[in-house]
Amino acid sequence: MLSQNNNSPVIVSTGDIETLRKLILSAKKGDQGAFASLYTSLYTPLYRYVFSKSSDKELTNDICQQTFLKFYEALDSYEPEKSPLAYLYTIAKRLLINHWEKKTFEPFDETLLDTLKEDDLFLDDIHVRNLADTINSFLPRLTDDEQEVIRLYFYAELEYKEIAVILSKEEPTIRKIKERALKKLRVLTTHLNEGH
Repeated sequence: MLSQNNNSPVIVSTGDIETLRKLILSAKKGDQGAFASLYTSLYTPLYRYVFSKSSDKELTNDICQQTFLKFYEALDSYEPEKSPLAYLYTIAKRLLINHWEKKTFEPFDETLLDTLKEDDLFLDDIHVRNLADTINSFLPRLTDDEQEVIRLYFYAELEYKEIAVILSKEEPTIRKIKERALKKLRVLTTHLNEGH
């Protein structure tokens, strides 16, 4: 498969959609270099997202390779106006679901939210990033939407509008899902900060 060129810029935002659109149009015309640039530019955010779901480097590499292969195979029918990141995340998510036949869900006890004081509800972005490895183990306690928003916002580092496109939801809804997920994570990780 393609190798990453560390000298190429990583595109982590669909804000640079014009560059991506040009690369996709060139790749659709058979330009291998354009597809290689797409691969290099989009691999890192895709890798972060998949790894946050799998915690397995070998599986993550495999899923990322399969995702780009399926993307390449679908280039003829792909519409460049659509978000390539959303398209890639959708493919990767399906591949992961196929990999795990079933995933267990341990629901969050909603009554625990009532035990927090208003001051305790604040969990800033820095705190979440510092606890990333630990938080990953708590994500199965969140709803599917909450897990996806946390992964796409903190691991793939996407903006609200990009997450809204990927999850087919309104931007204010994404913000509310993130806030609720952070409150739950605050409850679940409270014991990690005791004595600090």
